[in-house]
Amino acid sequence: MRLRTIMATAIAVALYAAAPAAAHITVAPSEAPADGFATLQVQVPHGCEGSPTRAIRVRIPRSVPSVTPQVHPGWEVTTEDGPKDVVELHGETVRRGVAEVTWTAADAGPLPDDRLDVFGMSVKLPPGEPGEAVYFPTVAECVKGQDAWIQIPRAGESADELEAPAPAVTLTAASGHGGASDDDGPSTGLVIVALVLGGLGLLTGLVALIGGRRGG
Repeated sequence: MRLRTIMATAIAVALYAAAPAAAHITVAPSEAPADGFATLQVQVPHGCEGSPTRAIRVRIPRSVPSVTPQVHPGWEVTTEDGPKDVVELHGETVRRGVAEVTWTAADAGPLPDDRLDVFGMSVKLPPGEPGEAVYFPTVAECVKGQDAWIQIPRAGESADELEAPAPAVTLTAASGHGGASDDDGPSTGLVIVALVLGGLGLLTGLVALIGGRRGG
């Protein structure tokens, strides 16, 4: 009986500790390679103390040079530009870029408090050491009030200690592709297919040439 009581207490404590984290606005995936491209999903699990969410504003750090927000049906997406850390990207020097992305409820109406939704964007992550975090402070504007998930831990402080931590992506080791996306060039499979088709075309031409000579 005592063992059951201890186990029940432990489970209750674990659920209580996990509840605030589950209620946070977060970004998925939580990890991505440094100096690479990633498609992030801003996850909005609830409104503001029962009030529906009518807008989501995501602040983009200066170290993130490139951002392409995803179209979200029934919501209007807008961006604001700002200064960026100077980097070379696709042969161009980047000094300015998207500093904030906002999704505002339109035809779909506000997101009900008891519904989950996700808002996507493709980003170019900065170079960095594995374990380094890139923060995306996010504000949920509701019909009544707002929730600001904008706190960034100071040196030596854990995000778990914060009441309203900003969504973050933890950098992992760089992929080794020099930050190039999958769309920068043909894949290996396409190259092989092209070579095979080219070889078949050459073989067909040789057969036709030999047949023509014999016929002559």
